Amino acid sequence: MSKTPPNRRGITFEVGAQLEARDSLKNWYAANIEKIDYEDEKVLIHYRQWSHRYDEWFDWTSPYLRPVERVKLRKQGLRDGSSSHGFQVNDKVLASWSDCRFYPAKVISVNKDATYTVKFYDGVVQTVKEMHVKPFVKEVQGFFFLP
Repeated sequence: MSKTPPNRRGITFEVGAQLEARDSLKNWYAANIEKIDYEDEKVLIHYRQWSHRYDEWFDWTSPYLRPVERVKLRKQGLRDGSSSHGFQVNDKVLASWSDCRFYPAKVISVNKDATYTVKFYDGVVQTVKEMHVKPFVKEVQGFFFLP
């Protein structure tokens, strides 16, 4: 009976999959999975643009294996533990303005590219990234209330 690789976010355990691996000198390099040993729970890693003589076996749970750089993860739509608020049209929110401060606004559309079109209370309409929108909170005598 063969074992199945662990479910690690950003790493696909299949031959040819891209990831980063750390060598014995503690440097991280772009690498590919060359082979998978299901019995011993190991993967053979090939450091890209290196000779195959440097290929190395790692336990598939090894902390010396990680997904490719985080920018690529964002492009794939994966999140690093951050929860999406999932705002909807007509929700009151705080949206970031060009001065990097948050101001009250209303969501007028939810866009497919993880952005929102918001209308600030002064009438200005702007498209902002999801990370620049947070729930609207009222402060009354030191207490915060969600609408």
